[in-house]
Amino acid sequence: MLAERCGACGLELERYEPRGRAMYLVILPVTVLLVLAALKLDDLVQLPIWVLIALWGVVVPLVVTVALRFAKAAALMARLEKEGLI
Repeated sequence: MLAERCGACGLELERYEPRGRAMYLVILPVTVLLVLAALKLDDLVQLPIWVLIALWGVVVPLVVTVALRFAKAAALMARLEKEGLI
């Protein structure tokens, strides 16, 4: 979630935060890529199940969080530029 206001200029950022369906377009390809990566890794190196759980339990939230943060920042920048605030 974004900060409610910009500390420097006071712009209300909360009303520009992308929500819901728009982020689905980010999550779907990331999920497909992660599943394909997991299958390829399993084909190349057959690791014990506990290693896979530990590995993907860390990698998946990290990748999804980074992808969402990048997408939200890009969407916010595009929206602010469109409205002439940048």
